[in-house]
Amino acid sequence: MAEANAPKPLISPSDMHVVERVLNMSTGYVLDFSDKTFDQFIAHELGIDATAPRYSVDGGSKAKRLRRILHSLAAGQQAQLLRALLKHRDSPLRSDALGVLDDEWRKAYDAIIGTLEQTVTDADNTYAASAWTGRRTIREQVAIVRGVAPVALRQIDSLASIIESKRFNDPITAEAVQCLRELHGQLGELIAAIDRGSMTRQAVEAIEKNRQKLIHYMAEGAKLAVVAPTMTFGVMHILAWITGVPIDSTLVSTVFGTIVGADALKSFNKKSSLAR
Repeated sequence: MAEANAPKPLISPSDMHVVERVLNMSTGYVLDFSDKTFDQFIAHELGIDATAPRYSVDGGSKAKRLRRILHSLAAGQQAQLLRALLKHRDSPLRSDALGVLDDEWRKAYDAIIGTLEQTVTDADNTYAASAWTGRRTIREQVAIVRGVAPVALRQIDSLASIIESKRFNDPITAEAVQCLRELHGQLGELIAAIDRGSMTRQAVEAIEKNRQKLIHYMAEGAKLAVVAPTMTFGVMHILAWITGVPIDSTLVSTVFGTIVGADALKSFNKKSSLAR
């Protein structure tokens, strides 16, 4: 997707300058993190793999990756990460080389977090019942998307990457991977819509439509459940929870059968991906 179509960043350039000053990002570092501890910190706070290629398109330094990670997050997650980083900076275990944070910079940084959190509150308050016709209440759906969609994003991206790495050349599997990529984009847009207060039932139904397409591709022989059965089942279950449609029992049986029969794959000299 072209950068020109990307939504306006939630953190403005001037606010990003404050963030970078507080987090000592000017030389490519982030606070006193090593590459290893930075990756572990991001994984712990957000469940995100900070080493993923999409975060290194501008370069592999911690600062460049953090910029990409921040701008990929919804407002609530941005606020969560910024608070966690400030807490780390204030920890008595941190390096003395960071120095004491000036009160004015702290106030400016806290104000950015407050603005992001207010964005979430304002979005919740602007939802109108007339814009939502689903079985759940609008607040229930918002809570589900905020809590579950980021997990689905990560799992779908990982699943698509795993399948692509196997280099299958059958068209059904290729179409299934494309469907996964479309779902990834739809979920990202849904999360952004939540922050704008503009989520609609139509957006959720579009995700369900692609989920059904994915089920069809698997029934036609796409290799998802063969290569990564547990992850495939997990993705389907999470998507069903987001869209509010009960998961298909036939799909459950198919995936369960693949899991049970995983050892049989050894006879074809294929490696099981159950550990994924």
